[in-house]
Amino acid sequence: MTLVGTILQNIIALALALICGVLLLLYAFVIDSNLRDAAFTALIYSLHFTTNDFLVNGETQNIFLLVAYLFRSIFISIIFAPLIIAILIGEAVSARSYVWYAGISGFLSSLAPWIIRAANKSSFDQNTDPIELKVSLLFFLIGAATGLTYWFFAQIGANKDNDNVKAH
Repeated sequence: MTLVGTILQNIIALALALICGVLLLLYAFVIDSNLRDAAFTALIYSLHFTTNDFLVNGETQNIFLLVAYLFRSIFISIIFAPLIIAILIGEAVSARSYVWYAGISGFLSSLAPWIIRAANKSSFDQNTDPIELKVSLLFFLIGAATGLTYWFFAQIGANKDNDNVKAH
């Protein structure tokens, strides 16, 4: 496969993996009440700290922008960034194992709640809530599924190339 074909195939694999991640995240929000509560808490927290940007003379300018901002930040921190990091490192070291793509993107996705806690300068010596651990596990599964989806679709053409090289 040519370089352009490989790049196009990887872009399509990335798009399919991101769609998979979004669908799984939406499914998790619908099914899991703890995740819904955590998202609602995050929404209230964002409202509290970003009201100055979205209030004009005491009235909300556009609440839709705030909700879109929240979903965009969740998408980037849980789905997009971990997958891109796993892809860039995996392609740089020529990793071909599904364990790499699923494991690293899942691990990085599961770190999102802990990174947010550190960014908010929350106390690390607090006891962790079991709901936080459950949300981290859910994020791990979503990240692993996106990494596995990317690996599956990106390796389809690579396996054909390897078979063609072995045949010659």
